[in-house]
Amino acid sequence: MARKTAAENRQHVLASAGPLFYRQGIRAVGMDQIIKEAGVGNATVYRQFPTKDHLATAYVQERADAWFTRMREAAGAVEDPRGKILAVFEVTAGDIGGATYRGCPMLNTHTEFPDPAHPAHAVAVAHKLQVCDWFRALAEGAGATNPQELAEQLLLVLNGTLSTAAVLGPDGPARQGLAMARQLVTAACGQTGQ
Repeated sequence: MARKTAAENRQHVLASAGPLFYRQGIRAVGMDQIIKEAGVGNATVYRQFPTKDHLATAYVQERADAWFTRMREAAGAVEDPRGKILAVFEVTAGDIGGATYRGCPMLNTHTEFPDPAHPAHAVAVAHKLQVCDWFRALAEGAGATNPQELAEQLLLVLNGTLSTAAVLGPDGPARQGLAMARQLVTAACGQTGQ
């Protein structure tokens, strides 16, 4: 059997740790549990991630990157500029309906690591700022009269939908989040389009 490269080992450890972190919370998962789940030796894990903070930060960054990839693909598949914004909320409605949904990884991380100096906290905050910037760009493309205001409103609706669904279940938050996004887009961009 061929030895794995450093990059393959890193990805394997991250793929093993990610579901544990998401399901149980980052602080609740010990490195021993991750090593056991990954089925590798201590040296393999610590060579790639010298501390749990390094692993937690890599997990949060991977989740942030994966979110943007999926959402940009969903928005890119829609021609109507207003529909691009709504596609984000449609995908979100599907995400929160999954049996394993436990909230937004960025918001969860922000709660677990409130210290702004913690690198995982910084990644979570940077992600939310990037989402707001992306919403602003989409709002500009959709002809919003005040793209920054619409972006901030959409971020509030998105975060509220993600948080509420983790507590109350997906049905109401998914439906209401999409309806609120549609109302905000219509009010900011006019009646034409979706």
